[in-house]
Amino acid sequence: MAGFLLPPLLIPLLSLALGSAALEDPDEAVRIIDGTRCPRGAQPWQVALLNGNQLHCGGVLVNEWWVLSAAHCMLSEYNVHMGSECLRRGQKIRATMSFRHPGYSTQSQVNDLMLVKLRTRARLSSSVKKVNLPSRCEPPGTTCTVSGWGATSSPIATFPEKLMCTKVDIISSGDCRKVYMNLLGDSMLCAGIPNSGTNACNGDSGGPLMCKGTLQGLVSWGVFPCGQPNNPGVYTQVCKYVDWINTIMSTY
Repeated sequence: MAGFLLPPLLIPLLSLALGSAALEDPDEAVRIIDGTRCPRGAQPWQVALLNGNQLHCGGVLVNEWWVLSAAHCMLSEYNVHMGSECLRRGQKIRATMSFRHPGYSTQSQVNDLMLVKLRTRARLSSSVKKVNLPSRCEPPGTTCTVSGWGATSSPIATFPEKLMCTKVDIISSGDCRKVYMNLLGDSMLCAGIPNSGTNACNGDSGGPLMCKGTLQGLVSWGVFPCGQPNNPGVYTQVCKYVDWINTIMSTY
């Protein structure tokens, strides 16, 4: 693993201001960071939280009424996009109710998850499906897929027109602490590929880390610029929060 990076370089992977970011040519072989376009229909639970019409964060559809995302993505209002790999198509549903985990810390990013309730029910279809919440925590070495509409280049951000995917492996907490030391909390999960820069980046926050068909992580934070080899992405480990997720959804 590479040496420790100072805390100011660690950033929640919110979107950068899109007004100053370039949009990639849809015919180029673009990437999440060293990834590829997701196969059509491969991530039907993926949503985007839009601030107006601009990308803010990613998320996942838990059921017809609820979206799960990162707590640091919280706004007073969202337009929630779903049902298409292209942000210009698909369903868009307004949402104004957010429920952050009560233990979330803006300083440490511990417990970085929230639930967002949609104003109207999502229409499920072949392109809009509920995500499978985990019944167990997958072990280190498991190969997973992370997806999002976030930046595909860094530090100068370029954003794709269509949803991007890349493969990463779960990294043991012991190996990840060699990089991030005490910044890595017990409910955080690391994933990456040794000696590779492939990873999530700005705008991917709250998006899914899917492992063996279940949601194991939500994109939380990483180093800047994105895509530095041997600095894995850090995710909220969803398997440790299933009870909280179900409690909020049944209460509200």
